[in-house]
Amino acid sequence: MAAPVPTRRSDGRSERRLSKILAAELSRLDESVPKEMTFTENVSPRGVRVTTVRRWQPGTRVLVTFPQNGIRSKGRIVYCRRVESGNFALGIEVPWQVQRWQMLW
Repeated sequence: MAAPVPTRRSDGRSERRLSKILAAELSRLDESVPKEMTFTENVSPRGVRVTTVRRWQPGTRVLVTFPQNGIRSKGRIVYCRRVESGNFALGIEVPWQVQRWQMLW
C-alpha cells in the first residue's frame, strides 16, 4: 500500500504553520558572519520563519539556537524576502529538528 500524499492547503503549503514568537540566535555554520539575535514568526514540521536585519543568501547553512534552553538546530535558508519594516523574513528548513523544538512551547 502506498503512503498517502500530503494535500496542499489553499496557501500552497503542505504543512500547517504554528504562529510562535520565540527568541532565537542565528549564525552561519562557518562563523564568518557575527551571530544575530532574532525572533521566530512561525514554525512547521519542516522549518521555521524568522525575521532578521540582514539579507541572507538562500542555500546558506545556518545554526539556529534558542538561548532560553540551549536547543541548537542546523538548517538551510530556503528564502530571504524583504518585508515592510525593511527587515528580512527567512524561511529556514530544519525538518529533522522541529520535533525537538516542541518542548519550547
